[in-house]
Amino acid sequence: MGNGAAGVTIYDVAQAAGVSIKTVSRVINGAPNVRPGTAAAVQRAIDDLGYRPNAAARSLAAGRNDTIGVIVDRLQDPFFGQIVAVAEARALELGMDVLVASTGVEGHRATAHLARLVQRGVAGMLIAPFGDDDPIWREIPRDRPVVLIDRRCGVQGLDVVRADDEQAAKAAVEHLITHGHKRIAFLGAPLRFSTVSDRLDGYLAALAAHGIPADPTIIETHCADATDSTQLLRPRLDAAAPPTAVFSSTPMIAEGVVRALALAGRRDVAHVAFGDFPLADVTSPPTTVIDQCPETLAHAAMDRLLARISGTELAPEDIVLPTRLIPRGSGELLPPPDAPQTRNDMKRTKVTAMEVRQ
Repeated sequence: MGNGAAGVTIYDVAQAAGVSIKTVSRVINGAPNVRPGTAAAVQRAIDDLGYRPNAAARSLAAGRNDTIGVIVDRLQDPFFGQIVAVAEARALELGMDVLVASTGVEGHRATAHLARLVQRGVAGMLIAPFGDDDPIWREIPRDRPVVLIDRRCGVQGLDVVRADDEQAAKAAVEHLITHGHKRIAFLGAPLRFSTVSDRLDGYLAALAAHGIPADPTIIETHCADATDSTQLLRPRLDAAAPPTAVFSSTPMIAEGVVRALALAGRRDVAHVAFGDFPLADVTSPPTTVIDQCPETLAHAAMDRLLARISGTELAPEDIVLPTRLIPRGSGELLPPPDAPQTRNDMKRTKVTAMEVRQ
C-alpha cells in the first residue's frame, strides 16, 4: 500500500488536492495528459502529507494498463465477496482499477473471462480456479503476474494463497465429536473443487481417528448452492437414524442448512460451517464456524500480486494460512440422549473421498 507519514494513502492525497485518485496516479507516473496546475496541486499535497507511492503504483508507467483482473466463482458467495472487496480497496489506494468476473463454475465462462482480461491488458490477475487440473487453467497467461487464491487445481509455477482445508475440517468435526456426536452429516459442493475434496478428507479422517463409522447416506457432495443444501438435508432429518450434527463445507451451503433446520423446527441439531456468513452470529442458535479469514487471504494474495507488478523477483510459493474455530452455540449442542449414534448395518470405519465420488 502507498503510505507516508501516519499511513497516508493515495486517497488522502486525492482529497487534499481536490482531484480523483486516477489523477493522482497519473501525476505519480508522469503521464503527459495532466494540466500543469492540477499536477502542481497534486504534488503540493504529496509533499505536505509526506506521501510515498507504493512500488506497484510507481511501476505503472504512463501508457501501461493500471487495471487488475479478478476471477472468482460467484459474487454472492460471502467468501468471494470479501476477497473482491479487499482487492478493490487495495487497488483503490493505488489509483488502480479492478475488473471483476465470476465464472459461475462454468468452463466456457472462465475461458471467456481469461481471454477478455488478457485482451484488456490487465497488469495482473487474482484467480480462484476450479476443477482438477482443468485444461482451462493452462490458458492462464504467464506474461504478467498471476496469483491463485483458495485453490491450486493442478496449476503449477504460480503463487497460491489458501487455507489448510483438510486440517481445518478435521478440527471442525472433532469439535462435534468431543460434544458427543457420532452421526455427523457432511454437506458439500461437488468434489471437482479441491477445497471441498480436502474438507471431505478432513471429515473422514476425524471420524476414522475416533473409530466412528462413516455413513455414505449422510454424506452429500451435490450441493451447488443454499437451495440444494436445504432440499438435500430435509429428508435426512426425517430418516430413521437422522444425523445429530451437520458439517457444512462452504458458507453458501451453511445458509441452506440453517434454513432447513428452521423449516423443520429443529434447534437440537448441532452445526459447524466451514466459512463465516452474514447473520451467522444471530441465527438460533448462533452458528459455530471455521473462519477462513478471507480478508487475510485476500491481503496476502494482493501483497504477492502487487509485489510482482512492481517488478520484485519472487519464486512461486504455496502460502497456507491458518484458520480458527469460532464457537457460537450451534457447534456445542449435545446430541439427544435417545438419538441413534450409528446405523445398525454400519460396520466399516473408513470411507475414502474416492469412494464417495463413485
